[in-house]
Amino acid sequence: MKAFKLRFVTVLVGAGLLWSPWTAQALAAPGAGHAYCGVDRASGLGVTAARGVPCGVALQVAAAYTKGWRTEVRAAGARWRCGERQGDPDPYQACADVHSGGRVVTLVS
Repeated sequence: MKAFKLRFVTVLVGAGLLWSPWTAQALAAPGAGHAYCGVDRASGLGVTAARGVPCGVALQVAAAYTKGWRTEVRAAGARWRCGERQGDPDPYQACADVHSGGRVVTLVS
């Protein structure tokens, strides 16, 4: 059921649905592993953080990435490797902490 719910949200977001309270709740649902943190000011993309990444850090990483769209950025005292990933069905942007594979920030439209 969780996989279906996440895929359904991905399809709706990919279809142009902007962030709504329902979408945020679905992404931040227990067990989903990601928390909705808000919208990146420069790009308008929704920002989510994997467990262990505070929302303040996720928003800093997103801002650093969308400022120049470089593949590696420094934010919140760490190096992050960023780029486009293939989603199901639509691609999305993600940044991963170079020194901690579990710390991931995701940007979606």
